[in-house]
Amino acid sequence: MFFKQTVVLLCFFLFSCYFGEERESKPKAPVTPPLEQLAISLSEKGYLIQKERLIVLTFLDNLGKKSTYGEILAEKLTTELVKKDRFLILDRLAHQKILEKEGLSLDSSVDTSTLRKVGGVLGIQKVITGIVTPYQNGVFINTRLIEIQTGLILKADEVYVRIDD
Repeated sequence: MFFKQTVVLLCFFLFSCYFGEERESKPKAPVTPPLEQLAISLSEKGYLIQKERLIVLTFLDNLGKKSTYGEILAEKLTTELVKKDRFLILDRLAHQKILEKEGLSLDSSVDTSTLRKVGGVLGIQKVITGIVTPYQNGVFINTRLIEIQTGLILKADEVYVRIDD
């Protein structure tokens, strides 16, 4: 009887080790934060030989007005782009003052004539713009890398960022 109980306990122990929480699992792929995903996507092609200067404009809402989260998301994307080291990124705060002297701002509408003026004042050929659209508990961020002179979208991407209240 004692032998049977010992065998049952031993079997139970072995099965619990095999099927329990302690077994080895597959490693999980690291999760890339949404704004880092945008930075990777926007900077993945070209510009390695001669880095181009650009600035990230304040993100607007889908009506072309300054978004509630527009400045903070633009700042965070600026930081992520600097980390990727593919562009020469102009500091938003320092260059906002230069633009204000010329009657412009980083949260201006993105029509081509305004973009050309911003480009001329800052000596840049490209900008990154963004549109923030609220959805459920977060926002969709649509970004575009735009060539100022032609107005062509060179690269675009979208991510969803959860906003905790």
